[in-house]
Amino acid sequence: MWVFRTPLSRVTLQGRSLSWPRCRPHPRLSFSRGHPVHLVSHRAAGVSPSTSWSTTATHVTAAIAAPQNVMHSIAPPSVVFFDCDDCLYKNDWKVASMLTTKIESFCLTRMSMREGHAYELYKSYGTCLRGMQEEGLMDEALLEEYLEYCHDIPLHLHISPDPELRQMLQAITLPKWVFTASTKPHATRCLELLGILDLFEGIIDVRAVGWLTKHNPDAYRKAMSIAGVTQEPSECLFLDDSTSNMRAAKAVGWRTVLVGQCARDSGDAIVCEHADYAVDQVHELRRIMPELFLGAGAGEGAGVGAA
Repeated sequence: MWVFRTPLSRVTLQGRSLSWPRCRPHPRLSFSRGHPVHLVSHRAAGVSPSTSWSTTATHVTAAIAAPQNVMHSIAPPSVVFFDCDDCLYKNDWKVASMLTTKIESFCLTRMSMREGHAYELYKSYGTCLRGMQEEGLMDEALLEEYLEYCHDIPLHLHISPDPELRQMLQAITLPKWVFTASTKPHATRCLELLGILDLFEGIIDVRAVGWLTKHNPDAYRKAMSIAGVTQEPSECLFLDDSTSNMRAAKAVGWRTVLVGQCARDSGDAIVCEHADYAVDQVHELRRIMPELFLGAGAGEGAGVGAA
């Protein structure tokens, strides 16, 4: 089933009032009355496949049959993987913009690339680094210089302690890992600034998965191995802000939560068929998956900072 959302900020579903951000509506969808709508998975809306719903303001109703691949009831996950940038924190992509600027600068000045080539590599390969490696533009001598230069940014200006996030993470009973397409030193700095570094088993970075991007399903298999997951891929729960990463994780069999429902460049509402749930902020995990928190205490984490 797919749930169509009106541009209003709130609807009533099964007697519950739900809200979401005022993203721009998806351009290809509309009701006959002319109200633009948003499209999300029934799982993201937290309703059953056969649920009818209506808005209190427009009186629009819809009930659509569920597709054949609706996720059936399965055992709870045994491990949670969190993306770092634009997932564990949100700041209107300020950090992402700084990283993009540094990457472009390095490629122009150090690699003598034409303007825009770095972005083309990113679009084609998932990261500019992977594109340079695949096309033979990056050698080992330049690799460390590139990584150090591009991640030398003032993170402290845009990331600060998040007590609410810390409290939520402490309450999760399962092992927690950070799985990032960036480097471990960069992720470590982010987690330190957020005040949550000690709550994770470890950081799985791009180096740990053999420089694969998170667009590649093999990166998730490597992450499973590092985290010691030896049984079903469905034991893994993954939170990330990238729809491409949702697709790759789902291809391996992971359960998925899209964090962020508005597109960075256009502001449009994001449609992601590969996400089991979609939220605006990582802090909403308790609401959509309360089973992760049952019986949780306020104990401290695994202490990756000492590893």
